[in-house]
Amino acid sequence: MDFTKEHRFENHEQGTRQRLGVRRLTENLNVAARLWRTAVLGLLLPLLAASALAQVTVKLELQKSRFLPRESMLAKLEIVNFSGQTLVFGEDDHWLQFQIESETGEEITPISDPPPVKGRFTVESSIRATKEVDIAPHYALERAGRYTLTATVHIKQWGKQLIAKPVKFDITNGTVLWQQIFGLPLKKGDPPGQPKQIRRYVLQQAKRLRAMSLYARVDNGLGGKVHRVLPICPMVSFNKPTAQVGPKSNLHVLCQTGAREFNYSVIDPEGKIIKRRHYLIATNRPRLNFKKGQIYVAGGFELTRRDDIPSINKNGEAPKLIVPGNEPKPIPNIQPPLPLPPKRTGN
Repeated sequence: MDFTKEHRFENHEQGTRQRLGVRRLTENLNVAARLWRTAVLGLLLPLLAASALAQVTVKLELQKSRFLPRESMLAKLEIVNFSGQTLVFGEDDHWLQFQIESETGEEITPISDPPPVKGRFTVESSIRATKEVDIAPHYALERAGRYTLTATVHIKQWGKQLIAKPVKFDITNGTVLWQQIFGLPLKKGDPPGQPKQIRRYVLQQAKRLRAMSLYARVDNGLGGKVHRVLPICPMVSFNKPTAQVGPKSNLHVLCQTGAREFNYSVIDPEGKIIKRRHYLIATNRPRLNFKKGQIYVAGGFELTRRDDIPSINKNGEAPKLIVPGNEPKPIPNIQPPLPLPPKRTGN
């Protein structure tokens, strides 16, 4: 073979190998770059998602920290959104879930279904929204002790969830002051005879916000279903309330709330306050009386207030006395006239 041709062939083969090596190196570099970009993106996505989650906060609150067994427990969830996006909640009953644990770590399961929270709403960026749920009817919180309430919020758009800081509360047993079993009135068309349903009114006293308060409980009897537990009014320790069940199975309660003031409330068998009035001691003390098939308050002066049920206060007027016709009117406080100074005579 000619030396020149052989040399040229070797140079061509060597150049081909070099070009192939450069091409393989370029391909390897491109693959490595793609893998690196994928790895970086895989690391950044969780960080971006965590950063977005950090801009959405949830806070759980209770209106107080001490409750009677089965007392209404209003939980308020606050959502603050600074993610730059509009978030949607409430499209189902799973976006907000509650969990209650006892101090021993035992989970308190719902009686039947968890509290219903469905109801679509949106939270725009830089907006604060609240959701209130009464969780007491859905959990059998009967035993006294300390409990922990936790709320989990599911953000469906992101497939993520946020857990609010747990809130602790106490269930305490109040002191029973009075109780009465009664039958519900017969409905139209029911045959005469014994009432079909039996219920019980119970008056209890317990501390609320560092003061003694009076509560009413409506249930089906000892160990039966609890329909409602509700606060009636603050009370003094030196005078026990009086109570009577009226002909329509409503509970009438008269309770002294201060040195001279009384609260009169009427509660129906469902545990709803249908009437509230306030009285002041006059020449005699307010008391429950029965006349012509009705229970009413005799004695004292009626005082209108803004929390009357139903309200009889018009246009936000200041509280005033309503003096019954059979009660002596209060003696007005009239100051004696001041004597005029003697006239000065000239010299």
